Amino acid sequence: MLRHTEEADSRQVLHKLTRVLIADDSSLARDVMKNGIRSQYDIRYLEITIAKDGKEAFKTLMSKEIDLAFMDINMPGMGAKELISALQGTPSKNCMVVAVSSNLDDKSEKVLTKYQAYHFMQKPFRAQEIADVYLTYLAITRTYSVLIVDDSATMRKLARKVFEKSRFSFDIRDAGSAEEAIHKMRQEPPQIVITDFNMPNIDGLELAGAIRSASEKIAIYMMSTNNTSYLERSAAFVGVTGFLGKPFFPADVESIMHNLLGLDTPKFGKTRNMFSFLDRNLPTLTKT
Repeated sequence: MLRHTEEADSRQVLHKLTRVLIADDSSLARDVMKNGIRSQYDIRYLEITIAKDGKEAFKTLMSKEIDLAFMDINMPGMGAKELISALQGTPSKNCMVVAVSSNLDDKSEKVLTKYQAYHFMQKPFRAQEIADVYLTYLAITRTYSVLIVDDSATMRKLARKVFEKSRFSFDIRDAGSAEEAIHKMRQEPPQIVITDFNMPNIDGLELAGAIRSASEKIAIYMMSTNNTSYLERSAAFVGVTGFLGKPFFPADVESIMHNLLGLDTPKFGKTRNMFSFLDRNLPTLTKT
């Protein structure tokens, strides 16, 4: 799932224990998943727990905090559907769930979507595919610095809450004007800037243009209630990375982060273009 990411901070990557649960009644599937994850063992401290059925898996989820869980949908006793629905009452309530099976029926998909499973992998799969999911997890759990710029204190607070509710981890600062944002960026440049368009004195387009002139590395996202094609095209022209129409939600944040980091969209994730005008199909012209 991981195509490319920025170089990870070695302090974050090497000194955090990751607890992974592999729950499947097939020994072959368990071995493939275990080998895939272990191929990346040097990236982060790793603890793998193996469960041969749903009962063992539930016991593990109840006994300690699991960060990443690969769970078969059709295990004896409790499958991925039953386990994910019971997660809220366990120390592992925030774990990233990847469901596995030879097929995904409508009922299972509905339950897994409802309880926010991350992805589905169809059997048979290769160890490298499991390794890619694990690398994706590492990318998601890094901390990314974000600067939210909006002249409305209420909107800054709401935007912060939306970012905090996503799967990704953020170090969030905010600014009430473009001038304040520029001052804070000079002190400590963020990796990501989320700026409102309609601000007094210096608007979001001017701010985005100034940021892009100074750095090609900073991702810039424009947010506005006026999500017109003209505004979005103007934003794209000055170097904005993507556009977020207000209101936006954690799924939108996760979508832009997957796009920014070059991560494939998971089965249960939201798919969106960075600009809405990219969704429109222009009429074709007949050559004369």
